[in-house]
Amino acid sequence: MRKQWKILLGFILVLLIVIFALSNSQEVPVNFLVNKIYLSLVLVIIGSALIGALVVLLTSGATLFQQRKEIKQLKETIHSYETDNEKKLEEDKASFKREQENEIAVMKANYETLLKEKDQALAEKENTLTEKRDASPIDYYD
Repeated sequence: MRKQWKILLGFILVLLIVIFALSNSQEVPVNFLVNKIYLSLVLVIIGSALIGALVVLLTSGATLFQQRKEIKQLKETIHSYETDNEKKLEEDKASFKREQENEIAVMKANYETLLKEKDQALAEKENTLTEKRDASPIDYYD
C-alpha cells in the first residue's frame, strides 16, 4: 500500500511540473558559462526537473547499492555466527556428556568400593559371631 502511495504522489508531482511548464511557454536566455542560448521555458523547467531526478536517482542508487552490500555482509556474518554457535553447542554437549559419564563412573566405583567394604565388615562380624558361638556355648537352661 505504501508503494502505491509513492507512485501516486510521483505521478501527481510530474503532472504539476508539466502543468507549470506549459503555463510558462515564453523564451528565456540560458547562460552556459560562456554561451548564451535562448530556449523555451518549458524545456528549461522540464530539463531541470529531469536533471534533478537523475541526480536523486544516482545518489540514492549508490546508497542503495552500499546498503545491499552491507546487508549481504551482515547476513554472511550472522550465518557464520549461527554455524559457529551450532558447532560450539555440539562441542559443549559432548563435553557435558563426557563429564556426566565420568561422574557416573566415579560414583559407580565409589559405590562398588563402599559395597565391598560393607561386605567385608559384614563378613568380619559374621566371623566374630561364629567364633563367639563356637568359643562359649550358650546354656539355655540357666
